[in-house]
Amino acid sequence: MQLHFTFADEPATESFARSLAAAWRQQQPRRLLVTLQGDLGAGKTTLVRAFLRALGVQGRIKSPSFSLVEEYTIGISDLQFMRTLQTQIYHIDLYRFSHPGEWDDSGLAEILGSPGVSLVEWPEHAAGRLPVADLALHLDVEGTQRRLVAEAATAAGMDLLRAVPGGLNTG
Repeated sequence: MQLHFTFADEPATESFARSLAAAWRQQQPRRLLVTLQGDLGAGKTTLVRAFLRALGVQGRIKSPSFSLVEEYTIGISDLQFMRTLQTQIYHIDLYRFSHPGEWDDSGLAEILGSPGVSLVEWPEHAAGRLPVADLALHLDVEGTQRRLVAEAATAAGMDLLRAVPGGLNTG
């Protein structure tokens, strides 16, 4: 399933991210991998920050360009058991990888195999090493607008995309 979106400005990109976070909160798959591709300045980190804010992350949200990964813990209300469950969200940035083999030595594969949400920027820098993304987001800059192609490869990804309004379905 593939949807196309056009964002007039940064607030529109943030609105999409908030919708995606709301959809995730409704679905809460045990594990979710979202990859984000696009040139520098395309809005990948902006989208991730808005997603994290929508899930209740407070304080500074740093880009993991130098640290490779930033980890956030959020509380999700579990009505069935009447308590709050802790969920991990990992923001991973592979921009500094110079070849895909660096992925093998990074230890990050363990994160993608664990429960929680993994948001991976620059996945092409680990080409062939990452599992199939539930949701692959590709952002392009066109003048003052951003174009986003969102492609779901799993049931979890398709469920999220179906819950996000405003996309043009192209298959």
